[in-house]
Amino acid sequence: MNKTIFNWDNILNNSEIFQNNHPFPYGFIKNPINEEYYNELCNTYPTVDDKWYSADDYSRSSIKRHFGNSKANNVIDEDDKSLSKSWNDLFHYLNSKEATEKMSAYTGLKVTKLRSFNFVLNRKGDFNLPHSHHIGVNLEDYEYKFTVLIYLAKDWIKGSPGGTYISEGEDESTIVFEPTDLNNSWICFAETPNSWHGSKYMTHDIPRPSIQFTMA
Repeated sequence: MNKTIFNWDNILNNSEIFQNNHPFPYGFIKNPINEEYYNELCNTYPTVDDKWYSADDYSRSSIKRHFGNSKANNVIDEDDKSLSKSWNDLFHYLNSKEATEKMSAYTGLKVTKLRSFNFVLNRKGDFNLPHSHHIGVNLEDYEYKFTVLIYLAKDWIKGSPGGTYISEGEDESTIVFEPTDLNNSWICFAETPNSWHGSKYMTHDIPRPSIQFTMA
């Protein structure tokens, strides 16, 4: 199955970069999904309906959608009949032992399960202020070990704001990396007390369809 969905050779060839990056482990990869499969995912990305919900507060703005009946910390490995076979196969694969072993090899972090999976759609006016997920939390109490965002923005204009950036602190002046090619690409970062990240205010009309998943 891995040969039809993820380009693992490409991903694993970048594992050393991920594990040695600073100020915390992170990595950007172009073409993590094989092209034919990627096109199927783009063509069947879920349209906005009542299954989507607002993720807005003072610090962020976007809309999200769960997969089937799954929620964070309660992933249910079953079909979502409102989604295409391609999306169902991807979800099931991320729940597999092979997927967790591959991601463990890429990140250097031992994981055994998919902890969360969401569709995330950012549009004009959306943003995410710099933040870190596990400030003040002991390592043994982390709910998950890394976060991955996969972008499916075929029409993205390179250089436009809106990709998830990596920063040294809670200010955009400390950004160390910001992805600008969001057509079949991902950013993955390890969870640490200082894994600062966010996304700039989107000023253009081209949406940013993506998925976000975590593993534990």
